Amino acid sequence: MPAFLVSLVLLFSMSSAQAAPVPDPQGEWARLTKEAAAMGLPARFLRLIPPDFVKLEFADLKNVAAEYHPEDHRMVFHLALSEGNHGRRLRSLRRIQNRDLATIYHELFHAYFDYVDFASGTPTMTLQGVRFYNEARRLQACRYTVVEVSPISLQKGSLRKAKFEKRRLTEREAWDALNETWGVFVGWAVWNKLEVTNRLNPALRWRWDVLEEFLDRLEAAYTGGELTGYFEPANQDERKGIPRWYLAPSYAISAPEIALLLEVVLDESPGMAGLAVSWIEPPASRAGASAPGRC
Repeated sequence: MPAFLVSLVLLFSMSSAQAAPVPDPQGEWARLTKEAAAMGLPARFLRLIPPDFVKLEFADLKNVAAEYHPEDHRMVFHLALSEGNHGRRLRSLRRIQNRDLATIYHELFHAYFDYVDFASGTPTMTLQGVRFYNEARRLQACRYTVVEVSPISLQKGSLRKAKFEKRRLTEREAWDALNETWGVFVGWAVWNKLEVTNRLNPALRWRWDVLEEFLDRLEAAYTGGELTGYFEPANQDERKGIPRWYLAPSYAISAPEIALLLEVVLDESPGMAGLAVSWIEPPASRAGASAPGRC
């Protein structure tokens, strides 16, 4: 799993080759959403995004399955994931490996996050989108405004080498840190669910022993502070020296955030989300308010 997390935090450091647009982007988006739902992958959040919002492209990316560029609402898939390597349509999701599907979902989440931010306060927003946006803004203020950070990724270097410093983030930096932290969790959850359910095999899906393995993996990642994000400094001069700051393990994703994402993005039931919170953070721990950034 560390290699998977490394691939996620490196996504925006990769420069893509010349990208070519998909000939029928709206049709391809509809097909992607329909196939994801048929396969048992999260799809409800994808339906909120209008088919003409995201520009779909293929390019010969370096070491990643996909990239999302919010500045122009552009999703770029690796050319090798297109049918026949022709860059016209995405290969069937059933023929894409778990790790690549997890990265794609990490990027699809960024597209959703981008759209919810873009459409907030408009009549097009669903109740699900309103709930997601309001909780994101609340958690941004109470968890991601003052944080501890390091210029060294904990996935690339050992914890002993990392030196953390407290930092007050700008509104944009805090929003980006939350976006990346949540994207890391979404990718992690999709990869692990695919693994423990044998690619969502109906005979295994959330059978108790399978669910227990998923929750044990979640507990290990949660208690280990592995599910952390990063942000790029708002100051352009600072960015030249330190391109991104990584959040400390104590500022990894919280249990309430996990519950929100399980319900709103990952199509899990409120009962499953509540069970996950109870599994990773017993009531005695939730009652204490000493953890950094607890809301």
